[in-house]
Amino acid sequence: MADVRYQQTVDPAAADIEFVRQRLRSFNRQHTREHPSQSMAVLVRDGEDNIIGGAIGEVAWGWLYTDLLWVDEQWRGQQIGRELLRRIERMADDYDVVGYHLSTTSFQALDFYRRCGYEVWGQLDNYPPGFTNYALARRAQRA
Repeated sequence: MADVRYQQTVDPAAADIEFVRQRLRSFNRQHTREHPSQSMAVLVRDGEDNIIGGAIGEVAWGWLYTDLLWVDEQWRGQQIGRELLRRIERMADDYDVVGYHLSTTSFQALDFYRRCGYEVWGQLDNYPPGFTNYALARRAQRA
C-alpha cells in the first residue's frame, strides 16, 4: 500500500468537508444525469413577526428532501404543519421533482406524514436509542 496517513477529527474544517463533497459530486456526475440542486424554506410568522413554524428542504436528483419541519407547540393542531409541507412541495414542483422524501422518529410525526400521503419505505430501529427512525416518501402529483 502507498504511504498514506489517516487523520481523524471531531470538528473537521469546512474546506475539508467541501473538498470531499465536491469530489463525490464529480464522481456522481459521471454516473447520473445532472439535476439542479436548490435549498428552500417556508417560514410562518405570528402577528409579532416571530417564527412559529418552518419547513427546510433541498431539491437534488429530482427529489425534494424535507430535512426540517417544525411548528411551535402552541400553534399545533391548526393545519400549519400540513400547509408548510404543501408549500415546500409546491416550491419543489418548480424543479420538476418526481417525489418528496423525509425522515421522522417514532416520537415525532409519523402519523402526520402518513395522513399527508407519505409511505414508509425504511426504518432503523433503536435510532435514537429506544425509538425508531422512519424514512418516508410520496410521489409528486402531475397535473
